[in-house]
Amino acid sequence: MGYRELLKKYIRFVEAQAGDHFIDSIVYMAQPPFSDRELGELRALAADMGRTSSDAIECTGMPSFNYRLRLLSICYRLSPQQVAELGGVDAPTVRRWRSDPRSSRFVEMQAGDFARFEHALFEWLARGTVPVSSEMS
Repeated sequence: MGYRELLKKYIRFVEAQAGDHFIDSIVYMAQPPFSDRELGELRALAADMGRTSSDAIECTGMPSFNYRLRLLSICYRLSPQQVAELGGVDAPTVRRWRSDPRSSRFVEMQAGDFARFEHALFEWLARGTVPVSSEMS
């Protein structure tokens, strides 16, 4: 087994145990333990794990609210605490929304929760102010 397969196996183990692989959270640390290149490699491994073996693209309609939340969080570099503050929920709930759907910790995000988060995010973007976050301080 090569190191890439070993890392993928370990990432799957962490996801199964904790509900998330935490790779997307690394950038929010005051002093990230990984370089940009190393972080890119970890993201590539996680993305590779999500692909099907045939790499076929399935058209299943609109992605889930959980998936859309994760994409917006990454796009705007929002920490789980910032997402929680925008969405009016606690950070553990956000972590459960963002966890792997195969995890026992996963909770499906409801339309109302996503609409509240999305509305607050658009207001934040229109104002151009960063949401206050104790995690980022």
